[in-house]
Amino acid sequence: MNPSSEQHSPVENLRSNKGILHNLSILTMGQIVSQLANVAALVFLAGTLGPHWFGVVQIGVAAMGYALISAEWGMMALGIREVSRLDDPREIYIYATRHCGILAIQAAVVLAVGLVALPFLSFTAHDPWIFVFYLLTVVPQVYTQGWVAVGLERMTWVGLSRITRSLLYVLGIFLALPLLARHTSWEAARWVPVIFLTATGLSNLVVNVPLSRWFGRFIHPHWPTWSECRRRWKQSSAIGANSMVLRILFNIDIIILGTLASPEIAGNYAAAAKIVFFLVVAMDVLWGALLPRLSRMATVSRESFRLTFNLFFGTVSTILAAIALGGWLVGPELVAFLYQDKFPEAGGVFQVLAISYPLLALSTFLGNTLLAQDRQRWYLLPLIVSSLAAVIGVRLLTPEHGGLGASWGMLMAHGLLFLILVAISIRNFSRLLVQTWGLCLPAYGAMAWLVMTTESWHVVLRVVVGGLVFFLLAAPALWRLRMRS
Repeated sequence: MNPSSEQHSPVENLRSNKGILHNLSILTMGQIVSQLANVAALVFLAGTLGPHWFGVVQIGVAAMGYALISAEWGMMALGIREVSRLDDPREIYIYATRHCGILAIQAAVVLAVGLVALPFLSFTAHDPWIFVFYLLTVVPQVYTQGWVAVGLERMTWVGLSRITRSLLYVLGIFLALPLLARHTSWEAARWVPVIFLTATGLSNLVVNVPLSRWFGRFIHPHWPTWSECRRRWKQSSAIGANSMVLRILFNIDIIILGTLASPEIAGNYAAAAKIVFFLVVAMDVLWGALLPRLSRMATVSRESFRLTFNLFFGTVSTILAAIALGGWLVGPELVAFLYQDKFPEAGGVFQVLAISYPLLALSTFLGNTLLAQDRQRWYLLPLIVSSLAAVIGVRLLTPEHGGLGASWGMLMAHGLLFLILVAISIRNFSRLLVQTWGLCLPAYGAMAWLVMTTESWHVVLRVVVGGLVFFLLAAPALWRLRMRS
């Protein structure tokens, strides 16, 4: 089908008509596979590089996050929302090409500014090329068109793309990295961002090729009119600002540790943080399934929107609370098992972040709820306040307490953000949601008792059995929530 022609297939042939639970199951399956692969690569990479170079690489990953957000600046979230509300395939295609044009311009600006700024950042002295390669990830991001597929609710493509990227990265780390380090003059750490760049670029094709078949041609960047640019920038400015400030709550701890402490301390901290940070990533995946449908619900039926919000927030909050409790109880033992005691300071950090990141994940859920309701500006001030708290807390606690102090600083900031967003979103909560939490209290108690009384068991067995007991006892309450929603 050529989008320039006068004949178009019905939009129903383009947009998936599957339910939210189907979309969520597809993305969840992709996330599970991706996360397992990423954890395997993380553990292998930490053991291969050692605390120093592993810390340098993780500082580079943290810096890359700021570059990617600056180059994207809310455009993808805006694109998902607006594509989900378009019905004409030709309009969707034209919208996407112009959106990619704006992304290309933003990427060029960020790349130019980043190359100038990198020499002035103290942590780049360990190996500037690592940070240059991570900065270059803004280039393949221009052609990352998963946001178009999400807007069309083609979650299978998005899930496969994420799996492909993770598997290519893992294969590169396990197979290519040892060979490259052995047969070239570069340090192994320098090849890590190159492998990530390659995996990202190739995984884009998993979405881009099916989209090109639907539209009859690939989506390439085209420059929109100036008035259209201004309209989209006006819409995306609050989203981009929210994302940038939120990034501070994601990993300003790593950046500050990289500046004030040694790479070894940053490496120990990152070894713990990267394991539990998947909770925030998983929440992002959840919203990949929810955002298109909830954006339409918010404009059509307030009651349907509220029921769906309570169903999913109640489910994820119940599960995340169990993960936080389990992480606090077995964190040091789990980290010691994964890294074979190579990162001795990571256990205590993991305990604190096991509580901190679930609070952040729930906060992003509430913040994205505001986005779906076109209330994204309500999200910005809480993010600014809590981000300032994070910077101040980590800055004050790091010099004396190292990575553990940084983790407590992040916990205080994440908790503050959660409380503020609960207050803003209070009208969305129902009595049924509070009842569900109350009914799950015995499940938390049973899980904690079992984990604490089985210290002689292997830590993995304790985690599996404790989680199974919790889900068996909490399932009736969650089923009741689903039926009444």
